[in-house]
Amino acid sequence: MSTAEHGAATGSPADPGRAPGGAGTRAVRVTRDGSVLTVTIDRPARRNAMTYAAWDELGAALNEAAAGDARVVVVTGTAGAFCSGGDLDGGDRAPHPHAQLAAVARTCQTLVSLPQPTIAQVDGLAVGAGFGLALACDFVVASSRARFGTMFLARGLSPDFATSWLLPRLVGPRLATRLCLLPEIVDADRAREWGLLEEVVAPDELPGHVAALATRLAAGPPIATRLTKQMLRDSWARGVEESLAAETMAQSINRLSADAQEGIAAFLERRPARFEGR
Repeated sequence: MSTAEHGAATGSPADPGRAPGGAGTRAVRVTRDGSVLTVTIDRPARRNAMTYAAWDELGAALNEAAAGDARVVVVTGTAGAFCSGGDLDGGDRAPHPHAQLAAVARTCQTLVSLPQPTIAQVDGLAVGAGFGLALACDFVVASSRARFGTMFLARGLSPDFATSWLLPRLVGPRLATRLCLLPEIVDADRAREWGLLEEVVAPDELPGHVAALATRLAAGPPIATRLTKQMLRDSWARGVEESLAAETMAQSINRLSADAQEGIAAFLERRPARFEGR
């Protein structure tokens, strides 16, 4: 199946010589293969470090994904790096740090709120905000040469991109404290041992492995998948009573869908289900 590339902010054919709102090359490329949308950070000369304009561009691409009909979103980077965090020499400083970092927060909020399942395809560095970017995805699949770390304190900074929220929930408070207060780069195998990612594969196997996972997720029922993801995300702020009410509402929606009828029929007929999202 052919893959179509388009501009991250508008969905029109990409113009490699222009970025949203002005001059310069695009920091983000968006491609589509069937039901799978891939968002690629494309700043190889800076190891995919992000300016604040680049964070806004990434946020625009994710917002477009949220409004579209793709069933899975893959986030990755070019040239053997995932994302090396903020570009500390980006040259696009806003009048106040709070205004600058608002771009980072907006993009993070968009990513964690995406209704579709998300996969971080990590090859090379994922540090600083790039580490948070990977953790904010539903699945993290890394190559054996991937490297991870918070590294904020080493630069005289504190965590952003929801790293302070994500880490304690993924690895527990003590290890989260160690990772933030004693910043170091850890390899993919150690990151997997600590529960920061699901799988580690050889670099040349990474794209195919992620594609297979994305295809499997895309074959699932879109309505039930989105409702399940929302309930899991909201569970951190809910008690059991609220969670039961949310499950009852979601299951009622599912039971009235054509996908549920198809899933039950496929089970009874002992065949694979074909979900259409209705």
